[in-house]
Amino acid sequence: MPRLITVILLFAVLILVPIHEVNGFPNGVGDIGEQGCLCHGAENDLTSVQIAGLPDKFESNTTYFLQLIVDNPQIDVNASSAQGGFRLVVSSGTISFNDTNTSQIIGDGWTHTELGNQQRIWNLTWQSPSDNTSLSALTLFGNAVNGNGEFTGDGWNKIKIYVLGVENYNTIDELKNNHELDLFDKTMLGLGLLVLFYILVKIVKD
Repeated sequence: MPRLITVILLFAVLILVPIHEVNGFPNGVGDIGEQGCLCHGAENDLTSVQIAGLPDKFESNTTYFLQLIVDNPQIDVNASSAQGGFRLVVSSGTISFNDTNTSQIIGDGWTHTELGNQQRIWNLTWQSPSDNTSLSALTLFGNAVNGNGEFTGDGWNKIKIYVLGVENYNTIDELKNNHELDLFDKTMLGLGLLVLFYILVKIVKD
């Protein structure tokens, strides 16, 4: 019985308590950035995050010129230090940044380099998917920083945009719900497998 209680408690901890690294990422951020810029505090509604240039609906295999824009009027730009950072994840299509010295791929998304954090606007192109009936989701996390080298005084926010192909006649709300349900199912499956693996290891060791 005590072993069963221990297993249940461990399961609850693994499910309910997120594990976050508390570090800065001047060289860019990987998959952990998709939980938000947590080491810089909570989301800041004064920070605006935009993906400019996206069409209302995309034509297949078409190149669109975009800008990632991060701004916060209360956080001054430090011309000699870090100004901002980003994490961009796109579900479909191909991303290419104009300046490869300021951006890089880490994990399943794009982020800034150390040189690339000295700005708050990044230029890029997005080549749309080949299927006009599909949906593409673009998620952008942006952080406006004050350049003091600390975690304080910065402000981050996020935006998620869904773009339909010109032959996709569903509503955005329907597709968003389906898309988010798929992600939730995958996340829960992954957590379940991790917990099962942990329990098996404990049983073998005991």
